[in-house]
Amino acid sequence: MRIGIDARLINETGVGRYIRNLIWQLEICDSKNEYFIYLRKEDFKSFTPKTLKWKKKLLDVAWHSILEQITVPRVLIKDRLDVAHFPYFNVPILYPRKYLLTIHDLIVDHFDTGRASTRSPVAYKVKRLGYKVANTMGINRASYITVISNTTRDELILHYRVDPNRVSVTYDALDINFLQVLKTQKPFNFYNSAYILYIGNAYPHKNLERLISAFCLILKKRKIKLVLAGDDNYFFHRLKNDVKKLGLHKDILFFGKASDSDLINLYTHAKCLVFPSLMEGFGLPNLESLACGCLPVVSDIPVFHEIWGNLLSYFNPKDIDDMASKILATISFPINVYRDRVNLAKTRIKDFSWEATALTTLSLYEQISSL
Repeated sequence: MRIGIDARLINETGVGRYIRNLIWQLEICDSKNEYFIYLRKEDFKSFTPKTLKWKKKLLDVAWHSILEQITVPRVLIKDRLDVAHFPYFNVPILYPRKYLLTIHDLIVDHFDTGRASTRSPVAYKVKRLGYKVANTMGINRASYITVISNTTRDELILHYRVDPNRVSVTYDALDINFLQVLKTQKPFNFYNSAYILYIGNAYPHKNLERLISAFCLILKKRKIKLVLAGDDNYFFHRLKNDVKKLGLHKDILFFGKASDSDLINLYTHAKCLVFPSLMEGFGLPNLESLACGCLPVVSDIPVFHEIWGNLLSYFNPKDIDDMASKILATISFPINVYRDRVNLAKTRIKDFSWEATALTTLSLYEQISSL
């Protein structure tokens, strides 16, 4: 088979981890098929295929653009692919051949990020409508779809009326590079004070305004810091201004963008990880946190129950009193109780592997090719 993977997002956060780990595992488990890996200019040199059957191809075009819709189909058709894999919802709707689509979540369908757009409100609404149309067409025309949780699968079937037989779950897992760094690194503490940790961006569905309100309640009972690690072009900047206005700039610390090494240091010394999202596709920081011995406290949303069952503490993400109460309870556990809860929850990590995801994906490539 000639398989093409759109890897233009390979060095982004979130979906980039999925693309990198899938490719690494496919290189290990598949030696017979021919792969074409499509990359942007800034990623082209850093990606080195391990075998001659893997070819990197320059596809330096921005995602979610009109040019993408024109250029990507032309390039992929020229390469005569048996199967294309679009690991993100930026499907070129003019591509006429068979493809696998991976959907990580449907957050954009539920939460408006227009406040972060440099476009006028009207232009943003037009762009959002274009996304909806393109996404719907991409989903309907996909030969098969993979999702990263049953929660997303159920929502996809409900909202887009997708045939359940066309959708499979291929879970995320711990990043290979993250695990390698974790094995060799001796973590150190960036801060002199005890702290609660949040990892991620500051988009509306992340619910950080309520986390900050809950933290204000915690401060009345416990001397502790809140560290927010992550980066985006708009929402974190706005959040920093809000924190200054509240006079909390000495209590709420913005770490910024964190490397795997930074993340390991942050997780290892945090009193807990707080994951207050209103919606997620999987929630990879929970796995990373536990791997470093840090207990997550999470929002009471379906995907976290799917992944963790009764292994974690849950709070109502819209109730700041409940959020504060559950965080306080977690950071107040005796050390032996805390460690026991971490060790019990860590047993779940082994249920997620990139090898399993890659093997399922490879099987789907073969199934799609034979259609």
